[in-house]
Amino acid sequence: FIFRTGAQLKTMHNLRLLRADMLDFCKHKRNHRSGVKLHRLQTAMSLYSTSLCGLVLLVDNRISSYSGIKRDFATVCQECTDFHFPGIQEQLEIVQKVVLKARAQRSSKSKRHHENRSSGNEDKLKNIERNQSNILPGEFYITRHSNLSEIHVAFHLCVDDNVRSGNITARDPAIMGLRNILKVCCTHDITTISIPLLLVHDMSEEMTIPWCLKRAELVFKCVKGFMMEMASWDGGVSRTVQFLVPQTISEEMFYQLSNMLPQIFRVSSTLTLTSKH
Repeated sequence: FIFRTGAQLKTMHNLRLLRADMLDFCKHKRNHRSGVKLHRLQTAMSLYSTSLCGLVLLVDNRISSYSGIKRDFATVCQECTDFHFPGIQEQLEIVQKVVLKARAQRSSKSKRHHENRSSGNEDKLKNIERNQSNILPGEFYITRHSNLSEIHVAFHLCVDDNVRSGNITARDPAIMGLRNILKVCCTHDITTISIPLLLVHDMSEEMTIPWCLKRAELVFKCVKGFMMEMASWDGGVSRTVQFLVPQTISEEMFYQLSNMLPQIFRVSSTLTLTSKH
């Protein structure tokens, strides 16, 4: 799909709806050796360009690679040597140190703030001091890679169990995290970003058709608003946004989502040319 933003100076954006595993953009295809080499060469050559590619991984609040999609992602990262950036474990250790430093600074500021107020809230102070090594829902950290198939940057967005409920709003931390991720894309030349449309990587029983439609509508509308904000962030650079849904989603559900996308975005209509004989 092609989406236009702007009233006078229009910017064209590409939208894609895919049924795929998020890690498929990281794994190298093993069936054709020459194809793998050429693909890796293309990704490496664009590493210092102004057209970088990124994706969003939904993770828990612990900065580690011990479970779930974090472990699978770390395994893929370690399949090939990264000659440009530190390894995934080293990058995570650096992120952990930065988080601890930031938490300590915020904690000291909050303590001073509460000490200056007569009605101090002890519960808030305890929440600030608890688990300073963890990140909060809506916060994210970034890892950089030169050895993956199609991406250079991974955004690790922290979400909690609330994303599996059906009552999140546009002010939910996960949605606001997506906005901040898109803002980073604008300021750091990331022109292609892959987003989990339903804010989950795997389907479960509670994710019925109405649940999926409601969640997809929310994410579509919010991302559309964020993309319209991009014009003021970067001056109107054309970008590609890929919405991914789990592979286990039904054909009927995927068809309904593909019909919803052009209704929410102002998608350009196609023009079919026929020759006259």
